[in-house]
Parts: sequence; structure tokens; C-alpha cells
Amino acid sequence: MTVKQLVKKCLEKLNVEDFSDDPKTDREKNLANGLLNAFEAVYGEIIAEYVPFVTEEKVVFENGRTSAAELSKQIVYPIKVVCGRRQTDFCTDAEYIYAEAEGEATLTYAYLPSTEFTFESKADIMGASADMLSDGMLAQYCLAAGMYELAKSFDASYREKLWKLRYKNKGMRMKARRWDK
Repeated sequence: MTVKQLVKKCLEKLNVEDFSDDPKTDREKNLANGLLNAFEAVYGEIIAEYVPFVTEEKVVFENGRTSAAELSKQIVYPIKVVCGRRQTDFCTDAEYIYAEAEGEATLTYAYLPSTEFTFESKADIMGASADMLSDGMLAQYCLAAGMYELAKSFDASYREKLWKLRYKNKGMRMKARRWDK
């Protein structure tokens, strides 16, 4: 699916005539741009918090730290550091990743893809439906436009579908516990 298809779905949910092929008036252009910005916000939220992109990269630790700015992708959070064959403890701050390592190590981290979106951009996020994405876009757009009740309604629907995406195919059982008296 493309961003343009999502915008069409949003217009359908708002009961607005589809103008996504050729917005003519200023109102139509503002609505189209607002929905494009809303898609960028929803995309960033889903990738950062729910379905992250993960990569591994060789890094060099000097004095137990490496710079996050020198990574090839924009890091969201580190997942693990492996030095040699041993996984080491690590911590972070705004600029550096600290680990009990010296020299070359493998850093596994979640990242944000650097993408500028247009109406023709692909909008595929693993497991995310067009209905869920359009609800998220409309929640963002309506909030920015001051339509708070409508934003609340779309946001509730979006969060419910997002929760299902996050926990899809995961067992939701508590381990059996033994309780002492």
C-alpha cells in the first residue's frame, strides 16, 4: 500500500470527496499535507515503540564507550553488545553507549529508517493494516486541527489495533507460581 491509498482511506472515513489525485483548493492541499505529516508521526511511533527495525553493526569501544552519532543508522535504543563471544552489560546516555568492552564489538540496536515520505511512498509496516494506520493518521490530524472529540475516537480505535499488533502471536499466560503461606 502507498501513502496515497492511506490518504484516500482517511478521506473516506471523514466523508470527504476523494481529491488525493489532484488537490486543487488550499483547503484540499492543507488537508493532504496534514495527513502526510500525520502518517510520518504514526510511522515513527510504530517503528520506535512497537515494531522496531533492528540491525547489527561492528563498533569500536575506547575507554569503555562508543559514540552513538558514529553509527550508520539513527539509533532508538541499544539491544545488546557482544565483545568476542561474550555478551556484556551496557548503559547509555545522550551521546555514548558504555559497555564493559575494549576494542571491536558487535552492537545490536533498534533504529529509525531515514525516509522522506511522499504520496507515492510505500507505507508497509509489518502486520499493520490500512485501517489501523488511517485511524492513527486521523487521530494525529484531528488533534492538530483542534477536533479533540474526533481525535479521541480515532485514537482509541488506533490504540486497540496497535495493541493487537504488538501482542499478536504471543502467549499471554502467567507462569504457574507457588505461593507461600
